[in-house]
Amino acid sequence: MRARFFRIGKGKYVYKGWWLLSSVICDVFGRIELYGYENVPKEPCIIVANHVSYLDPMAAAFFHETELCAVARDSLMDGKFSGAFFRRLNAIPIKRGQSGNLGAFRDVLSRIKSGIGVIIFPEGTRSFDGKLQKGKAGAGLLAIKSGAPILPMRFFNMRDILPRSNTLRGGIRLALCAGKPVDPKELDPGKDVPDRAQIIVDKIMERIALIEPPPLKEI
Repeated sequence: MRARFFRIGKGKYVYKGWWLLSSVICDVFGRIELYGYENVPKEPCIIVANHVSYLDPMAAAFFHETELCAVARDSLMDGKFSGAFFRRLNAIPIKRGQSGNLGAFRDVLSRIKSGIGVIIFPEGTRSFDGKLQKGKAGAGLLAIKSGAPILPMRFFNMRDILPRSNTLRGGIRLALCAGKPVDPKELDPGKDVPDRAQIIVDKIMERIALIEPPPLKEI
């Protein structure tokens, strides 16, 4: 399945523009393909994915018929321009670590309640080598507190067209794969279990790791 332009609310010009630019980059430089669209819940969900490129948040949005928001580190929104830009992309600022994020938790819950899905990158930052990194505990806590279905997703070869060096490359086949959704209760060891949040995010990362790369043809 190829990426399509879905229904996005009126006045969301920055969001629409970045969506279109991301889709053009992914399609022109990598011939993007989507797999597992049948796994995407109809109701608002928490998308959890590996993180290898700045294109990841919008690429994840290719699966949804409405706009999404994404959890991002607060330092990205420190600047006057960057702050305004990322907020118009529906970014929810979150601090590194587990403390001081009550506002972000409330924002995520509010978005879910209002019918907007949320994208979380459990690794917390882009991978240097494309391999899955250990997930941060805060992502596990956000996922379980939302109560929404969790949709594991994995990007293949995305790092090869826009790596951490932010230099665009081409001629690489891209694949975005959505796994089976999971009820967050299945991942929760219980409120009284030590390291509850870390256990949850470890299980989430296991679900992402289980997603196998599809057979891709050369461009």
